Amino acid sequence: MSRRAIWETVYKRFDPFRPADKPAWRAERVRSPASRIVQRVAMPFGDTRALVTGTTGTGKSTELLRIAEARSGQDFVIVLDLHRHFAEVVGDEQALRNVGAWEVVFLAGLALVRAASELLPYPIPPSHVTDLSAAWEKVARATETPGAQAAVDAGALAKAMVVLASAGLPLLGAPAAAAGAVGLKVLEAASGALKWNLPIGQAARRRRDQDAEMQTLLQAVNVLIGHVQSKAMRILLLIDGLDRIVELDRAEALFIESEMIAQLECRVVVSGPFALRSSPVASAIPRFNLILPLVNEPVMDHRDPTQRGPGLDFFCELYARRTADLGAPDLVARPELERLAYYSGGRARDFVKLVRALAEQAWLEDAPHATPALVDAVLDSMRRLLETGLDEGHIEVLEAVMANSRHRIPSDERARELLTYGHLLPYPNESEWYYPHPLLTMHLLRPIARSTSGSA
Repeated sequence: MSRRAIWETVYKRFDPFRPADKPAWRAERVRSPASRIVQRVAMPFGDTRALVTGTTGTGKSTELLRIAEARSGQDFVIVLDLHRHFAEVVGDEQALRNVGAWEVVFLAGLALVRAASELLPYPIPPSHVTDLSAAWEKVARATETPGAQAAVDAGALAKAMVVLASAGLPLLGAPAAAAGAVGLKVLEAASGALKWNLPIGQAARRRRDQDAEMQTLLQAVNVLIGHVQSKAMRILLLIDGLDRIVELDRAEALFIESEMIAQLECRVVVSGPFALRSSPVASAIPRFNLILPLVNEPVMDHRDPTQRGPGLDFFCELYARRTADLGAPDLVARPELERLAYYSGGRARDFVKLVRALAEQAWLEDAPHATPALVDAVLDSMRRLLETGLDEGHIEVLEAVMANSRHRIPSDERARELLTYGHLLPYPNESEWYYPHPLLTMHLLRPIARSTSGSA
């Protein structure tokens, strides 16, 4: 009997560019900072500001969803997915790489207007929304943003936002027993919403936080925050997508040269650029009181990377959770799953890509299950793609990391480039260690096995 229908379902469920929005599909990550952040934001005092760093594809979006859901009944949770906003609403993903801190703050204000207007039982004063519009216009002129002279309607723009927010929550003063996990609701662009026409990521000049225009914008957003928090529970704002920024100077502009994002007067969790983690500047980031990494799962052993590590179990569980209801436990045997997990490099997105590619190839061959030959073909295809464009200088850096007994990265700008694009990967230990993506060790690089006495 053909299993093409099952393979098609597997293909659809393993989308590498969407987080696992179904809680039942998520495997627990013991090395994730999510539980620690949930504990901190649950404290009845203080405004936690957490920055979660990691290379793209490690699963930060899924972990932010886990945090959002855990607090959805106790807080007014708002998730602003900047990557999705720039891709689907703005229509220019590359503009995200040039976004300014003031623009992130403005978008947070719009997301709050959208969520509060639709999910809370009281209106936001129109004057607050008008003030937000006027504040943007002032900053846009000061930064020489194209189209700065045009009037802006923040209320209309808010309706074009795609926001994830608490589906409901008790009002201020309601019994504590009324709080519970109420879930999250996706607010798609409202029917009839105006097409997004606001220039973003196009400012020609930078302004300092203390400039009057910047402070006016920050105050306008904080007034909105204060209004909502005076009527309902505290706000928990999660900002996803800033990890797409790979240039260190842009990362520094957002989190070191500016403090505007961290000055939002609510609890904030941000998915931040890995460039901040792979540079000594991380210790200098102001106002964020939690700076935590989400590293790749340790699918290889630190002392001997040719051997498999404890992170394999996470990926096997991830696959099992997404396929539990298909009635085909023999579709991909454990040894083949472990191979896919190992050669994913511990990156959640790469593992999902490999499973999807396997499902596609198995559908084409109408295979009853994943054979070693099918897995070989998928790995070889991904390996060839990852090797593309690497020159002798890149290979020299990768081999130097392999030869280092502690697997530290050399002081070489090419190492930053390899980290940015996933050829060199970070792993957890007492201190982070690094190793080339395992797909590169299949043919291009020769793995170096180390004894336990040669490593820390």
